Amino acid sequence: MKTVIPYKPDNPKSRLSAVFTEEERKYFVELSLENVLSALKDAGIKQVELLCKSLLEPESEKRIRNMFCDDDAEMIFSADERDLNTAINDYLKKAGVPVLIVMADLALLTKENVAAMIAPPTENEATFVSPTENEARIVSPVAVEESFIRIAPGKDGGTNMMYIGAPEIFEVNYYGKSCEKHRDEAKNKNLVCEIYDSFSAAADMDEPEDLKDILIHGKGKLPEFVLAALTRNETEKK
Repeated sequence: MKTVIPYKPDNPKSRLSAVFTEEERKYFVELSLENVLSALKDAGIKQVELLCKSLLEPESEKRIRNMFCDDDAEMIFSADERDLNTAINDYLKKAGVPVLIVMADLALLTKENVAAMIAPPTENEATFVSPTENEARIVSPVAVEESFIRIAPGKDGGTNMMYIGAPEIFEVNYYGKSCEKHRDEAKNKNLVCEIYDSFSAAADMDEPEDLKDILIHGKGKLPEFVLAALTRNETEKK
């Protein structure tokens, strides 16, 4: 299995501009990425590829590498300036093995979330989950490993994580209500599909009001950083 994290280092999280400066938004995304890498590593994943929208500054690459790498874990850095869907679909076609895609900004992601995403299908005979609730089919265990996909949706209907067992035939379609689009793609490609629902895996940090979840549930440096920024903003308004 390969694990890939799409990463946008330049002008990230623009919708959080009301709370963070551009430099703070970059730091916020790095802290979120650190949480993602920690969850992956704690779940036993030893190699990660960071697929960057643009080349990282050497110091930034060094900081990120130190978040994950040791004698047993390594990180690959690559850059692709194309849009997210084109870059990921090209990656999938070349992967050759199942792929786990994880968004970089999952500030509440846990090792349990990762373990659930890469676990075998929940049934010995897996049920195909179609976009229409009443449709289903049973697939034999032999076929499951070669044609299995699991999706972790975001709270607003996006896609925060995907495990894709047949990357050579699956095409991603991010943005908007992408979870539904990915379920449709699974159906069209005759793939077994499971939906993994979890608060911590679904927590998107796209709007200022989302940050309260970090204050309540976050770990490490993130809650302190977010609280300081929110406090500063309240002070400046007075």
